[in-house]
Amino acid sequence: MEDCMRLCMRKLALWYTKTFKPLMTHDELEPIMATMGFVGLPPDHGTSPVVWKEYVYRASPGFLWRWSTKSSSCLGEPPATEPPRLKLPYPRIDGLHIYTYRAFLDAVNFYLEMCDISELFHIRGMPLYRNHDRSRKWRCMEEDDSVFVYREGTLEQTTYTFYHFNKTNTSYNGFSSIVIRDKGNNNNATVSSCFVPLKDIMV
Repeated sequence: MEDCMRLCMRKLALWYTKTFKPLMTHDELEPIMATMGFVGLPPDHGTSPVVWKEYVYRASPGFLWRWSTKSSSCLGEPPATEPPRLKLPYPRIDGLHIYTYRAFLDAVNFYLEMCDISELFHIRGMPLYRNHDRSRKWRCMEEDDSVFVYREGTLEQTTYTFYHFNKTNTSYNGFSSIVIRDKGNNNNATVSSCFVPLKDIMV
């Protein structure tokens, strides 16, 4: 446990590539999403202890399925499932699991159809901040031989199952969101059993 606490010193964040700045809250993300045609819905408080905010694509109803007849060198076979949902925990979007970020970026790219989503967003590691992070509960995540932490409750079981156990096809419509810019390009994240309140971690 002590070794895990010593190593769990970094978190992941979604960065806006154009400005090379991390996006920490939906207040920062939503204006960017609006420029691409996405509308933020009111946060869904539901029954989960974690509040989620979802974005929908502002387009004609027929747009959702136009990929089924469109051909592109960037596209794979059309999926047999419904279009993915774009959502992230609310209000802060930093310190999430890599699979949560991948699900969001894959959903964005499902609509934008970019060959390289990292030209828009990428995922990068960053230090923990005592003022914002010490009161949160964290779990350890091992990514590319470096240990990151993610906020407890921000990884849905369906997302974990899709990306962890289905590694041969872990993107929607053939697009890839593997855009981690911290160390290497390995996309296989594993979750350890280490559970650590940040107050026990030296930051």
